[in-house]
Amino acid sequence: MENARILVVDDDPLICRQMEDLFRERNATVECAGTAREALELLEDSAFSLALVDLKMPGSDGLSLTTEVGERWPDMPVIIVTGYASIKGAVEAMRHGAEDYITKPFEREDILLAAEKVMEKRKLINEISYLRGQLSERFSFANMISRNPVMHELFETVESLAHNDATVLISGESGTGKELIARAIHYQGRRKEGRFVAINCAAFPETLLESELFGYERGAFTGAVADRVGKVELSSGGTLFLDEVESISLAMQLKLLRVLEQREIEKLGGNRLLKVDLRVITATNQNLDQMVERGEMREDFFYRINVVPVDLPPLRDRIEDVPLLVADLLKSNPIAVERKIKSTSNKILRELMSYHWPGNIRELRNVVERAIIKCRGTALSEIDIPSSAPGKLRGAGVQAASGALRLPLKEYLRRAEREYLESLLSRNAGAIAVSAGYAMIDAATLHRKMKSHGLRREEFRG
Repeated sequence: MENARILVVDDDPLICRQMEDLFRERNATVECAGTAREALELLEDSAFSLALVDLKMPGSDGLSLTTEVGERWPDMPVIIVTGYASIKGAVEAMRHGAEDYITKPFEREDILLAAEKVMEKRKLINEISYLRGQLSERFSFANMISRNPVMHELFETVESLAHNDATVLISGESGTGKELIARAIHYQGRRKEGRFVAINCAAFPETLLESELFGYERGAFTGAVADRVGKVELSSGGTLFLDEVESISLAMQLKLLRVLEQREIEKLGGNRLLKVDLRVITATNQNLDQMVERGEMREDFFYRINVVPVDLPPLRDRIEDVPLLVADLLKSNPIAVERKIKSTSNKILRELMSYHWPGNIRELRNVVERAIIKCRGTALSEIDIPSSAPGKLRGAGVQAASGALRLPLKEYLRRAEREYLESLLSRNAGAIAVSAGYAMIDAATLHRKMKSHGLRREEFRG
């Protein structure tokens, strides 16, 4: 208890004096407040290790103060102290967030034991939070964070790609972080001293895209009063990132082939070829094989950009990364940093992990930013989960067939659980310990559930 700072909130001066003498004998610092308002002012000015709050006070009672302290300072434990002892009162105190409940008159040993136990528990929780932070560092790579095996394979691919100039095609749903992967490839490699030039090909019509990519010379068209350097020339020595590459027209694909094959360009209105030294990375959220079959993409262009394919999994397939991503967002968000918002409750994490995230990491970021804006304390206490997308059940992301909703709930849940376990075991090649970890259950529970559904891990190996 040495060096602990304890706040005593009680309108009885005698009780305050007793508490001061008691804790100062243990080398703790004690501050006293006679009302809830005084207590809140002290809490705003400095940090405390523990608050001992009287249940009955003038103005605002101890339960209301305990609730507000829990919302604004969730890391600080509260012990309720009262002369009105009852089981109902104890339950009510715990429901409002108190860690313990002491009755007056109290023995010195009782109050000391309760305080030491509560502060020791809080110390363990803080250590766990620290270890979670260390875990987050362990699973990070080039500003990306994950504990998913597929993502770790992707990190290894990125690391190997960083040391050569192979053309890369990054595929993934909208919001999965394709540009982040492209930047990682650039900034981890030998071209990191050069420019990383990104262009969203869908943002320009064909005529403007050509001048944006290749530049133009003065007089090339009405309004071209000076030479302009295009994105391809600008990225020479570095990396050119073409996002939404599927939107490039067939005619422009042909012109880009010269860049991909010969590493040279011709400006609009010019008559000479310029050599460029660059790496090309492209990204898409479409199936380019099907576009080639439909004649919407040139086959030779597709083969040129698809030298090294990189597939990004959607967030619903790496749902175990949600806690790490939320912690990372809290550390990087300027509002969260300014307000010292550093954590979120397990209840909110469960809600976040039960949603299927059609908008992926971008949608998660928006949800967390809204929660940060609404947050009053130092921990996220309220989250606004979006409505489920049509045709999907919020949570498991299971397709709701027309007849599925006519099933009894118990039967539907049984089928959904089996489907979940099959997917989980397939992804982890039947590894029980790994699958149990992802499902946040112990191995014995997973074995029992597998047996109830007639699943054998041998079916999923390989």
